[in-house]
Amino acid sequence: MHPAKSDRMVIVIDDDIATFKALSRLGPQGGYTTKSFACCWDFAQWIKALDSDAPEASLTMCLVIDAKALVADVSWYVNEHISLIPKICIGLPAATAPLSHLMNSFEGEFIRKPFTLAKISGCIEAAFLRHAHRVESMRRARTVLGLFALLSPRELEVAQLVGAGLPNLEIAQTLGITLKTVKAHRAKVMGKTQSGTIAEFVGKHNQYRDILAKRHNVQSAAAGAEVNR
Repeated sequence: MHPAKSDRMVIVIDDDIATFKALSRLGPQGGYTTKSFACCWDFAQWIKALDSDAPEASLTMCLVIDAKALVADVSWYVNEHISLIPKICIGLPAATAPLSHLMNSFEGEFIRKPFTLAKISGCIEAAFLRHAHRVESMRRARTVLGLFALLSPRELEVAQLVGAGLPNLEIAQTLGITLKTVKAHRAKVMGKTQSGTIAEFVGKHNQYRDILAKRHNVQSAAAGAEVNR
């Protein structure tokens, strides 16, 4: 049983009001509220306008969108918060087949219309779980980014080489500094990243590297979408 007042929300983008009405009726039982938007862009603007700096921290969301409402310009969802939200596309196969590449681009799940309430309820519940997991992953990512942001440029260079598995002597030779200096920087790196062991540091460094790579990919996708608008 879910509480009457929930921090879980189903976003509906569908010109068929029946979808919103059906999910609104299911909301109290499923422990979520519903909100409707006319189009993808309106939803994107709403997300950006939320007062909180991290809207995903206060709401667990699921997006239910009619495939006909998808737009060829995918830049509406190339956003840190929107990309986290699981998306359930609904519609008829004939209408969605030409848009399959769009659904694949944001890993959308597809449900054929007409659907049973039991079917979509199960999908929504699974989507909430996925969103909560993604939000927690983002929180961990922010923590790791915050730790590495404390490093000086030289400490970051040392950190990258330590993360790559280089021994102190090789790091000293690579950077053209003394072994003593490497050890001093390494000690600061371990302290600032709150790493008790080298294995713990390497794990955090790998997370840091992966986070930067993912952000680069998202920014490249956003830039590409902007060029094609």
